[in-house]
Amino acid sequence: MKLTIVVTVYNEKDTILKAIEQAKALTIQKQIIIVDNCSTDGTREILRGIKDDSLQVVYQSENYGYGRSVITGMNMAKGEFLYVHNSDLEYDPACVYEMLELAEKENLDAIFGSRLFHRRGESAFKILKERPFYLGTMITTSLTNIFYGKDFTDVIGNRFYRTETLRRINPQISGIGFDFEIVSKLAKFGCRIKEVPVKYSPRTKGKKIKVTDIIPAVLTMVKIRYGA
Repeated sequence: MKLTIVVTVYNEKDTILKAIEQAKALTIQKQIIIVDNCSTDGTREILRGIKDDSLQVVYQSENYGYGRSVITGMNMAKGEFLYVHNSDLEYDPACVYEMLELAEKENLDAIFGSRLFHRRGESAFKILKERPFYLGTMITTSLTNIFYGKDFTDVIGNRFYRTETLRRINPQISGIGFDFEIVSKLAKFGCRIKEVPVKYSPRTKGKKIKVTDIIPAVLTMVKIRYGA
């Protein structure tokens, strides 16, 4: 199996069917795993109504957090590579074609889809004036670059991993610190990482990220950088 797509979902009744169709439309040998993080808005009922044996659906018994959803998918994955497809439709999974080609060509462990790839060199003030919610992105990306001597533009975009590598770094965090645990471990362990530009369509309503989420993110990064 070439690719596992892990579709993460929590209370996305309006977009989950489109997210699944996007994943199914990819013309790659693939496994699709949908992990519902105990939705309460009718998403589960929609998923239960789908009759498609090509899909594997996991219904988590509690809202364990986004990280647990990805870990659950990782543990079930049969693909050589794993792509995380969030069901809010902010990212088009068609970027998988470029990511897969690059990962195989350069033997990469991970690829970050960057929303700011083509804005390298622009002032942070200008970018934040347009999209203030990028503040957390800039802080955590700068910390990653400082801690590990990298030159990333966006460590919070979408993600593509070599499944074996993801299992080897053994992610543990269930909640908001998950992505930052992954980034930090990949960089600390010397994994081969590249960025590619991706299209990003931020939704204007119902965003689940809060300003205070930067606190556990930074604490996670500091703990991994200076931990044993």
